[in-house]
Amino acid sequence: MENIHFSTASIIGAIIEGFLAVLLPIGLIIIWKFKTKSRLLPFWTGCLVFPLFALIIEGSFSFIIALVDSKALNLLSKPLILYLFSAAMAGIFEETGRLVGMKTLMRKYKDRRDSVTYGIGHGGIESIIFVGGAASVTLLIALITNAGMLHLFTDNYNDALKEKFLTSVNKMTENGFSVYMWGFFERISAIIIHISLSVLVFSAVRQKGKIWLYPLAIFLHFAVDCTVILPHVFNTPLWLFEIVFFIACVVVAVFVAAYYRKLPQVLEKEERLEQVETELSNSSINQF
Repeated sequence: MENIHFSTASIIGAIIEGFLAVLLPIGLIIIWKFKTKSRLLPFWTGCLVFPLFALIIEGSFSFIIALVDSKALNLLSKPLILYLFSAAMAGIFEETGRLVGMKTLMRKYKDRRDSVTYGIGHGGIESIIFVGGAASVTLLIALITNAGMLHLFTDNYNDALKEKFLTSVNKMTENGFSVYMWGFFERISAIIIHISLSVLVFSAVRQKGKIWLYPLAIFLHFAVDCTVILPHVFNTPLWLFEIVFFIACVVVAVFVAAYYRKLPQVLEKEERLEQVETELSNSSINQF
């Protein structure tokens, strides 16, 4: 297994995937800003909320649950339960993160465009961290491996750990150019669903009587993420999973887009009008 080698196509694929994964959210926010003149704080809020809630808080909670489960029922050792659990955790913590971010850092932002701006930030930073970061690590390992310097990693490993590491690297060499392109395609789908869910949670936070959209967003997030069981549990081809995931995201987006168009430009506008009318009515009564 020492004769591990990354193909040129694999290296080029990792480079292109990483570049596009970083360029996608940057290009989206520039175009959205230019087209709508939206303010950028919601974008930066999304960039902050995702790593805080999805990586730190969710990661810590999932680690604790997994640790407890390994000492008790050991349910998470079953692939189906593991991926359903992961999908549920992602839905709960990411949508709660949206809710908290919109209630605090974005409390003065009430234009419906701010929900889309937030979604680009939330999905964009995920693309940069997960895909851009992974592509960078893959490229580094590929260059070191092809230069014959992989021993720099393995010299201090015991035999078992060395074998495990080399097996992982060897598996990485099996990823052809198309695998990396499908990885980037998945980021397009992910940003679509992140923008859609951001619109729902934003409406739940800003509009009276719409809080039910928050648990709906959690459910939709969970349902869409459940498509991951296709390749990991049922061993379907990668391309089939990516297409099913894309279709699921687009279906949600179509309904949310129709809902978005019906929203007032400034949310809470109707509620404020009701308050003004009430104040005027009370003032008229007091005059008598």
